[in-house]
Amino acid sequence: MEERLKMVYDSFSDLAKDMQKSLYDNDKELVKSRLFRAHRMVSKLMDKIERHINKKEYSLLADYFTCLHYMKSEIGSWYEKLAQVHENENQNELAEREWFAGITEAFKNFDRYIQYVHSTLKLHDLYVNQDIKVNLERITSFNVKDVMLCLKRARLVVNTAVSENGLMEQANYILAWIEEIEKAVVEREDLTAALNKVPEKITLEQTLSELEELIGLEEVKRKIRDITNWVSFNKLRREQGFKSEEISLHLVFSGNPGTGKTTVARLIAKILKAVGVLSKGHLVEVGRADLVAEYVGQTAIKTLNKIKEAKGGVLFIDEAYSLVRGSASFDFGIEAIDTIVKSMEDERKNLVVILAGYPTEMREFIASNPGLQSRFKNHIEFPDYSLDELMEIMNLLLSERDFMMTPEASVIFRRMIGKTILRHPQTHGNGRLVRNLIEDAIMAKASYVIEQNSKKLPFGDLDLMDETIMNLIEFSQNTPKNKLTLLDGKLKM
Repeated sequence: MEERLKMVYDSFSDLAKDMQKSLYDNDKELVKSRLFRAHRMVSKLMDKIERHINKKEYSLLADYFTCLHYMKSEIGSWYEKLAQVHENENQNELAEREWFAGITEAFKNFDRYIQYVHSTLKLHDLYVNQDIKVNLERITSFNVKDVMLCLKRARLVVNTAVSENGLMEQANYILAWIEEIEKAVVEREDLTAALNKVPEKITLEQTLSELEELIGLEEVKRKIRDITNWVSFNKLRREQGFKSEEISLHLVFSGNPGTGKTTVARLIAKILKAVGVLSKGHLVEVGRADLVAEYVGQTAIKTLNKIKEAKGGVLFIDEAYSLVRGSASFDFGIEAIDTIVKSMEDERKNLVVILAGYPTEMREFIASNPGLQSRFKNHIEFPDYSLDELMEIMNLLLSERDFMMTPEASVIFRRMIGKTILRHPQTHGNGRLVRNLIEDAIMAKASYVIEQNSKKLPFGDLDLMDETIMNLIEFSQNTPKNKLTLLDGKLKM
């Protein structure tokens, strides 16, 4: 063996001993540094091999290739141990990355290929040892494209393992499982539609225009513009080499029902996608029932599933204070909050969480939890709509449904809204109230038209809401529905 090559062996052996200690101590910074040194040594060795080939010194190549195989095998085992460390710490994305690095360094290792496959499937909560139906429940229209790419990648890796190591029963089982779950996905109409859907092109100008078109909410719009400008400003600073401050984009929305919190949250998801903060820009809306389970150990799993569904977009938690019922320390809602807080840190570059609910309850909820106080710096209050703004919403909703309203009917509609606000100042529903009344009016219009038509009587324009329909709705607010009928176009009790 060449003296120079012996020195390489000795140097790498010393590095291997140091690496074993770093892995044992779980000193990730030292591990990274020593991996860098190891790759530098491999690169230099490959340069020497190339020079020997160019000089046609073939007699030396066997020893050099043996050394190269030894070094890459050791590096592959280090990546494997590092992956196991990340798995023990539930850092699944980092674990998957290290498993992949391990299989690229050392090819003749069937088990490592299979471990990588299990690791990449785990990122989407897919498990080969679980029933297809159970796995299918975790695939949604939001993540189905990523899942299908993951399955394709898993199949490719298994086939590579077979070509490198020969056919094994475990490989056959995984390939059969992949085929089954792909077939199950294709048989679901909602998932097939999501797969075929062309991604929406989201521009900042378009989303900000949609925001400005919302009725009222002037202070809400101003705060969102400020956040958007701040993100864009920091992006410009990074591009020009300046330091850029990182600030939490997680939000608290407080306001009464129907004040537009969900609509604005959906627009924020699209805005942050347009400025490059989020990769998908979708909204996942959840409540307590979607996050909190009934049994020990299930809440974290349930919550993590929703977080993974929202990754790349916004997780919108309505009535967030309901996660904790009173001061009961045994309430599983506390586990959901802890899981969300941890995920906010782990996924801070590709997930925004918005907590929403009634103003007083939200203030008390945030104030009672120091962990939430430190992470939710942006608070946006949604005021109730004025009566004039609610009438604007009425006109907009009617236009969207291709209806019109006579001036006389509009007066009745305004009177109904005003009375409801006086009776229920905090819980009247705002825009939701308007939408519900319009839906009631459309139902009443439909019944009126069909009844008139069946009697060969005139029923007017199909797109017009007049005072007859509005009178019916106004009377029905205070009268049991089973006592209301329409005879010959007139209201009868």
